[in-house]
Amino acid sequence: MGSPAIAVAWLANTLGRLGMSLKAGEVILSGALSAMVPVVAGDNLRVSIAGIGSCSVRFD
Repeated sequence: MGSPAIAVAWLANTLGRLGMSLKAGEVILSGALSAMVPVVAGDNLRVSIAGIGSCSVRFD
């Protein structure tokens, strides 16, 4: 979608069409927190983000 602002506008517009809205204080993650990387079967990935936590995944 390009700019994170475009993603947030899309979200607001889509919710509006569904009769819903964004509410004050809600957190919107409008972009990735890390880089995209290609993976293949057998890869193991782990990410740690300060203040959020960590996650790991294995691709079989």
